[in-house]
Amino acid sequence: MVGANGSTWAMLQLYMGNGSLMLLFVVSLIYLWITEKNKGIKAVLVYVSVAVLALFFFPFLSYVVINVMKEEEIYYRLLWMLPMSIVIAYAAVKFLGNIKKKWLQGVLLFLLAVYIIVGGHLVYKSPQFSKAQNVYQLPDAVIHICDAIEVPGREVMAVFPHELVQYVRQYSPYVMMPYGYDALVERWGMPDELEIEMRKEISDAERLAELARERNCHYIILNQGHVVEGTLTDYDFSLVFEMDGYDVYLDNNAYLGLWD
Repeated sequence: MVGANGSTWAMLQLYMGNGSLMLLFVVSLIYLWITEKNKGIKAVLVYVSVAVLALFFFPFLSYVVINVMKEEEIYYRLLWMLPMSIVIAYAAVKFLGNIKKKWLQGVLLFLLAVYIIVGGHLVYKSPQFSKAQNVYQLPDAVIHICDAIEVPGREVMAVFPHELVQYVRQYSPYVMMPYGYDALVERWGMPDELEIEMRKEISDAERLAELARERNCHYIILNQGHVVEGTLTDYDFSLVFEMDGYDVYLDNNAYLGLWD
């Protein structure tokens, strides 16, 4: 239990950041607990928030999910259920609305805005965000490769490197893959032999060709920076496209016509 509780505190600290908004959230909860007369609003904003926090720190639940099920990332998402912005906004409006002097309302509103701005940070500075390359908000490579290998009237099967797998089905329903995102998450315990070979620091061209054919793949897409021992062209594949830092190989024995 100690390990689980230690993890929940660490998760809460990660969620809070510098703690300024969480402090404002707690103050807002206390204020609404004391002053809110509408039972419905109080239940949704106050009781639900308290219940989520109580559930998050419940020792048995945290132990089972974190230590037994190994789903720490999923458990962290319980904190996403906290209606922080709604609670803070509603409490602020309620508090300021009770102040009769307009100039004082303005001053306090300004100070609150400054507090929120100073206490936060620009999320787009995070390395997890990058500038969108197109209106689809997907890597250009995915769009260009899918457009190049699609065959009107039928589906094609292609092996993509792991960094592109999660984007392909967001763009095209006609480009199929032998494995999906589930194969990339180790803790889900759904490894795929072909995906493992693609992810190796040095992949074996002969093994890639063999596994791709076993899965009826027409194409193999490789990052040009990825090291491959041998070359796919030695195993009856042709390099048909080079685009956006990727090489696209086609199985010379693949049939890409329409079925009768």
